[in-house]
Amino acid sequence: MKIVLLTSESLRHKYIAAQLAEELQLALVITEKKSAAIQDTTKLKKEDASFVSTHFKARNRSESYFFKDFQDFPKEVPQLKMPHESINSQIVKSVVDSLEPDYLVLFGTSIIKDPILKKYSGRIINLHLGLSPYYKGSATNIFPYNYNEPECVGATIHLATSNVDDGPVLHQLKPEIELGDDLHNIGNKTILQTGKILPKVIKALSEKKIVAQKQTSVGRICRNKDVTPDLLRKIYSKFEDGMIREYLKEKESRDKQKPIIELSFQL
Repeated sequence: MKIVLLTSESLRHKYIAAQLAEELQLALVITEKKSAAIQDTTKLKKEDASFVSTHFKARNRSESYFFKDFQDFPKEVPQLKMPHESINSQIVKSVVDSLEPDYLVLFGTSIIKDPILKKYSGRIINLHLGLSPYYKGSATNIFPYNYNEPECVGATIHLATSNVDDGPVLHQLKPEIELGDDLHNIGNKTILQTGKILPKVIKALSEKKIVAQKQTSVGRICRNKDVTPDLLRKIYSKFEDGMIREYLKEKESRDKQKPIIELSFQL
């Protein structure tokens, strides 16, 4: 079973690549550079710029702690580096087609569109850091805190379709949140858990052990541009005020109110 990973360049992306290479035949890693606009503070007021910069430094520290052993992509796997918003280019399609992969795995790229989406329909697996359908789009493990819903933080492994994060679900998980966790550690715990199970889910799909389940309910559509300094301040305040403590007190009942799709068999 031959896999091509389409991803980005951070430590978390290298970690996922390593997990796939360890258990599957990872034939190629295609990396798409992230937009610099996400961390750009030049248009912000001085106070906001300082706050946002501190936020991203904390995120980077947490990521370095969790994935410090994954400084490079697997050396035995070829890599194609692409600029931002080029993942749907003819170059990418030609290279992918030449390998004739069984599956494409997406993690952290721009939205995949035709002709790649059409040609590999049913064989494109997206790792979405968020729980669909509750939260779709971008920053979907940040927005749940704004609505006091830590129970909606997690990961969704699903088949990609033309609608963002709306494809049939193969597996979902929620991180093991503990008292004292901040939003960065919870996010990286989610990635750590997902990397361990992603190759197993792909194997199970190839062996027809998983029946993908259609998403039926409606959730929130999230956008990076809505992650403002004020929103982040509000979320940090919620952590300081005990949001996680309150969630853990009622974890069982709150998780039941926001159920996820889990595997019906033991991997």
